[in-house]
Amino acid sequence: MKKTICCIGSSGFIGKHIYRDIRSTGLYEIYRFSSKDNKFIDKCNITKFDYLIFSAGIHNESEKDSKNVYHESKKIFKKTKKLFLNSNSIIFISSFKTSFNTNEKIVKSTNIYNFYNYDNYYGKSKIIFEKVFKKFCSYYKKRYTIVCPSHVIGPEDDKFSANGKFFYEIMKKKIIFFPECNISIVDVRNLSKIITNLIVKEKFNNKKIIVNDKSLRLKEYIKLIKFNQKYFLLIKIYFPLIKIFFWVNHLLLMLNLTKKNILSNSRIKYIELNPITEVNDEYKEISFGKTIEDTKEYFSRL
Repeated sequence: MKKTICCIGSSGFIGKHIYRDIRSTGLYEIYRFSSKDNKFIDKCNITKFDYLIFSAGIHNESEKDSKNVYHESKKIFKKTKKLFLNSNSIIFISSFKTSFNTNEKIVKSTNIYNFYNYDNYYGKSKIIFEKVFKKFCSYYKKRYTIVCPSHVIGPEDDKFSANGKFFYEIMKKKIIFFPECNISIVDVRNLSKIITNLIVKEKFNNKKIIVNDKSLRLKEYIKLIKFNQKYFLLIKIYFPLIKIFFWVNHLLLMLNLTKKNILSNSRIKYIELNPITEVNDEYKEISFGKTIEDTKEYFSRL
């Protein structure tokens, strides 16, 4: 009899690839659950699962008010709590970071990470989920692995998603303002292979894995994306200027002179000492060059 998997968040960019990859093995019965609609997408009469994969994040309509991030995250966890309780082993997809800063260099297991100095709602939601999840697993004695992908790219992305929007806009612009910082990248196809491998090989050690294919300067990343464009201008901006811009924006928000929150007005500190860094060699089927070319080719058709 095949083992069973419940996949929460399968409609997202990462979740779609994980679902397809696991299905292609033919080893498992996998059922998709929508945290937004609070019901199974597939017909499912099973009440207990061998594995649960949680890749859901806060929904787009929740992002209108940043103060609701905690409450919206809590709602999703309440909807899915029963599935957590009824699963033997759990893979939780968190996030390495969804915004850029100057504090991080090349990803190493010895780094001490200061997560989310300024981050979007999805990033905050993931950290809230992760904190609750670790307490939950400790209390109920659940086996788990937390997987933190770096900036996830690849084909078949939605141009209106967080990653897709950045890629799509950069490709179209002739003048790009950018901070001098590093970006860490993982191909969604390599990430899904690692998730599948964790399940196949029963790698549940109650640890956290940071998954990363390549780390490079943001300037070099932009040049790679815009390889086919002959003329474009890169203008470097400095973080002190960004901070001034942030406080001006914050003041305008307080005075109700704008509703656009350009940088998040909350700071969440999250320190994780010595997480495991997964070096994507054994499961790195897609090279970094192919990642860039495939993603560019997809967005050029949009």
